[in-house]
Amino acid sequence: MHVAPKPANESQRLAALHKFEILDSLPSQAFDDITLLASTVCKAPIALISLVDAERQWFKSRVGLDVAQTSREMAFCSHAILDPARVMVVEDAASDARFHDNPLVREAPDVRFYAGAPIVTDDGYALGTVCVIDREARGLDAVQVEALRALSRLVVNLLEQDQQQRERARKAADEAMRRTERLTAIATQALDLKSFVDRDYIYRYVNQMYLDYWERKREDIEGKPVAELVGEQAFIEMVKPHLDTALGGGTVSYEGSFIFPTRGVTHAEVTYLPARDADGVIIGAVVRVHDIQRLKEREELLRATVNMLERKTMEQQRFIHIVSHDLREPINTIVNFSSLLSGELGEDLSAAARRYLRFVHGGGERMKLLLDDLVHLIQLENQAIDTRPVDLNRLMIEVPADLALAIARAGARVECGLLPVVAGDDSMLRIVLQNLVANGIKFARKGVSPVVRVDASAAGDWHEITVRDNGVGIPATHLDNIFDMFKRLHSRKEYEGTGLGLSICRRIAEMHGGRITAASEPGLGSCFTLYLPVPRAAQTLESIDA
Repeated sequence: MHVAPKPANESQRLAALHKFEILDSLPSQAFDDITLLASTVCKAPIALISLVDAERQWFKSRVGLDVAQTSREMAFCSHAILDPARVMVVEDAASDARFHDNPLVREAPDVRFYAGAPIVTDDGYALGTVCVIDREARGLDAVQVEALRALSRLVVNLLEQDQQQRERARKAADEAMRRTERLTAIATQALDLKSFVDRDYIYRYVNQMYLDYWERKREDIEGKPVAELVGEQAFIEMVKPHLDTALGGGTVSYEGSFIFPTRGVTHAEVTYLPARDADGVIIGAVVRVHDIQRLKEREELLRATVNMLERKTMEQQRFIHIVSHDLREPINTIVNFSSLLSGELGEDLSAAARRYLRFVHGGGERMKLLLDDLVHLIQLENQAIDTRPVDLNRLMIEVPADLALAIARAGARVECGLLPVVAGDDSMLRIVLQNLVANGIKFARKGVSPVVRVDASAAGDWHEITVRDNGVGIPATHLDNIFDMFKRLHSRKEYEGTGLGLSICRRIAEMHGGRITAASEPGLGSCFTLYLPVPRAAQTLESIDA
């Protein structure tokens, strides 16, 4: 007996066959119809859909043959799959050198005629055949050969459809499993206590959180009447009315305090919801208990904090009143009377007395400046920004007018380029520009007329407002802390000031969502840059224009 060699692509062919999961599957009417058609068209008593496995050929469908499989060594189909493009026809197996001594020819079923059309996948793998067998030697005409080939193609289509259906079913089953796992995980591990009560007021399900809070085992609750667990009176007076509302399609929600064995007194929000089946019929009620104890504690803490801040604000307002009124009055008295004494008695006083009087008057003036700056800084903490469009060009017309006396005394010059319209508080931004320009005039080099230049540019999301001067400059070691409160780099004999101006500038910049930086070269001058955010609407318009 001549045994057919295995195809060169045998391992890939077997993988393609097993992918369809067709071997040893149950009978199918669609495949049985194909074998019946093959038998009828080819006028053959036996017709098979044969699939060639590693060691056997298995019949997915058969007509006129009782056995379900034979060994691959004896299979005619093992020879047919060697040439996937051709229908193999053996007109007389008894005289064919390959099959004359084959047990299927010498014994039952006494094969004489065989014709097999290979079942070939789109990838070119021959899985088996649609074949017809007769016990008499004969042949097939061209129409019958083509019909057999068409039926083999139909088998491939059915195999692919079955595979796609199995894949869809598998995906649906996997998704259903994942959905069930998710719902189970949510129900079991949820932060809320959850229970399901049926229409007979019996617990059918409680989640793990419920068991943990009540220190119960599942068998202690599930399957038990609600009244048995909460008490008959509590059930009738408190629980049953809410359950009845949910069973009637309504929802009940309320807050209360409960005593849990593991938590003690706990504030919780309880909700009763109707539970419906797939048809929308109410089958019970879901009871959800949400622990809001921490939320209540935080609310209480927040309330206490707000009360404390209100007290602090009132104390701060009283402090501002004391600073701006009660302290200012004696300081004004000192300044005014020292000025009067100097004017009226100046010639009658000794040189030492006049010197002491100048000290008193100068100290009073400095104290007035310090009080003004302190009040300004404290008020910033309580002041809300009145954000609106601010034309910095207009402010830079007003700032030199405010500093006219200082500009005239120093022989200074204030220059200004084109400035943008920004979003901010008009009065606060005026204070920043006034402070920075005033510093540029005040910290001038001896013998050099001060020049202060204000310019602007845009960089991404920021307006950059620069105030550059030609003054004494700032040593690099002090650039990091010049914005600290009361920070002074020079003695009062050299330059007047309170050391609060730049702190006020930084605070105003931060209140606008921006920042301020400084760069300097000692002996050449300083440059302060105020960064203000570009409003979102303006950014959008710029991007459209671009």
